[in-house]
Amino acid sequence: MNDTPSPVPAGFRSGTAVIAGRANAGKSTLLNALLGETVSVVSPVAQTTRRVVRGILNEPGLQIVFLDTPGIKQATHALGALLNRTARGLVTGADAALLVLDSSIPPHDEDIGWMNKLAREETPVFAILNKTDRACRRADYEAAWAATVARRRERDAAYAPPPWRWFELSALTRDGLPALLDALRAAMPEGAPAFPTDQIADDPMPYFIADVVRAQINARLKDELPHAIAVATDRVEERPDGTVHAAATIYVEKATQRPIVIGNKGKMIRDIRHAAEKDLSGIFGAPHHLDLWVKVEPDWSRNYWLLRKFGYV
Repeated sequence: MNDTPSPVPAGFRSGTAVIAGRANAGKSTLLNALLGETVSVVSPVAQTTRRVVRGILNEPGLQIVFLDTPGIKQATHALGALLNRTARGLVTGADAALLVLDSSIPPHDEDIGWMNKLAREETPVFAILNKTDRACRRADYEAAWAATVARRRERDAAYAPPPWRWFELSALTRDGLPALLDALRAAMPEGAPAFPTDQIADDPMPYFIADVVRAQINARLKDELPHAIAVATDRVEERPDGTVHAAATIYVEKATQRPIVIGNKGKMIRDIRHAAEKDLSGIFGAPHHLDLWVKVEPDWSRNYWLLRKFGYV
């Protein structure tokens, strides 16, 4: 048996692009649009993405590994601070940073924070003015970046900012996406692929199932339990008839939160289960059946081993 790896074709390009930005700017929608597949859960609720999700674009002679990072927002709790550190730490060493900006509204403090972070790096930046199907306040964001560069030059006259390019697009409608993809293809260095060229994601199914369940919880309970929920998939079984059966535990921080998730006579958790089953069945093209349980775990957001179980660290 020959274990010698296949030679890399001459001129093959392979690299990493980190998708960064504040919560709800459209990072997960962009990743799914770039790949043409659902690999990251999309929700209108901020910080639906709490893990780093890898999506892999494979084309003849090219592989780009996209890292969808947790959305940056003002950290008001320990978990938020952890997610922010994770997101910012991934930029260093990437071949490209895709800074996703909601162009339909003025810059937020978190957008300025990302500009300050990227100004200290050498990573080429693709500044993506997303949601142009609503509006495009490009001048506001260009002014914010110019002010960021000016502040650094006040401290260091020789300061040179990283390569920075602007792109206007709508990840939702895919308008403007081809120009971004062409630029990314050209930016990737030559090298061997990091993953098999028939793989589109490096995201274990249990984590994806947990994200889908949590997105359905957030859609219904975001105002009552904004940061108190986490989900862990305990079991996944693919049966001979093609169906998938899974069990997951919903973690809450207080005993008073458990009945909120369960609902009157179990209605809330049934609605969550049915909606998650529908989403999973549609994404994977096979019937999914879920068993959901609710467990009280005080201070789970400070428990390192539970955070590892959830895939957050």
